[in-house]
Amino acid sequence: MLRHYYIIDSLDELDIIEHELQSFGIDKSQTHTLTNDDESLSKHHLYQVDDALKKGLMKNGDIGAAIGMLVAVSILLMTYIQGWYLGPLGGMPMILLALVIVVFCTWEGENLDIHLPDINSKVFKQSLENGKSILFIDIEQQHELTVNKIMRLHPMLKPEGITSTTPEWLLQQQKKFRSLLK
Repeated sequence: MLRHYYIIDSLDELDIIEHELQSFGIDKSQTHTLTNDDESLSKHHLYQVDDALKKGLMKNGDIGAAIGMLVAVSILLMTYIQGWYLGPLGGMPMILLALVIVVFCTWEGENLDIHLPDINSKVFKQSLENGKSILFIDIEQQHELTVNKIMRLHPMLKPEGITSTTPEWLLQQQKKFRSLLK
């Protein structure tokens, strides 16, 4: 998956763009809008960026560390329940395994942070402070030409970059989860 970033002045234009993208098979959950004007965003029924991501509170390293801690605690709890700590080496191998898992998950999360642009980068911050909005579009390779064709039809839209993003299988799970909540 690729994530395209665009900067635009008008939420009305953004609403039109989102409808065009949907008509060409790009799901609403693949588009995200970041703006300081949340009221207007809700009036236009645009899909906004999560608050945690918007505020920069959750970094991938933190998420990785939390996952690592959960797995480590599970391993240590299983070691205690199964009595594996009573063996000739004691519980030391399992403690080391738990520690390695925490370190690995944290490292992997930080590694993801390096590859993803920061929402609070200078370009995005300046644009948001100037009243502009940022459109993120997560697309598959097969939709690349379609998105580019639609974007060329909107001269107010300024391309800001492309990065790799969330794997397709995770997006499918998010869609299923959202449909369950409805």
